[in-house]
Amino acid sequence: MKTNNSSNDDFRDAFPVIRIDYNKRLLDSNLTALPLLGDWKCRQGSKIPSAIWSSYPELEQALSDQSPSGCKVSFGELQIWFDVVPFPEAGYIGMYGYHIESMVPESMPQKLRMTA
Repeated sequence: MKTNNSSNDDFRDAFPVIRIDYNKRLLDSNLTALPLLGDWKCRQGSKIPSAIWSSYPELEQALSDQSPSGCKVSFGELQIWFDVVPFPEAGYIGMYGYHIESMVPESMPQKLRMTA
């Protein structure tokens, strides 16, 4: 009988993880972050677009004052909560997703079905 054992790696990969260096370039990410990075028009080694920095000032703040913060990112009909943690000795900030929520109320599909 096969058991379902989940590891820390499985949990970590369920949410986006993004690392950005102090030159504002994407160092790397996990697979879960790829759709968001595609929306940002960003890939490994490329500079994070200035529109992203202006939309999420918490990222710029983590680079400048090197203190951890939080950030809520909109992606399609989702909002993703991130912990933003600077690692100045390693030369990057990490964005660690920990909560994803739909911005569409659950009752919306029901209302749409009722009007059809």
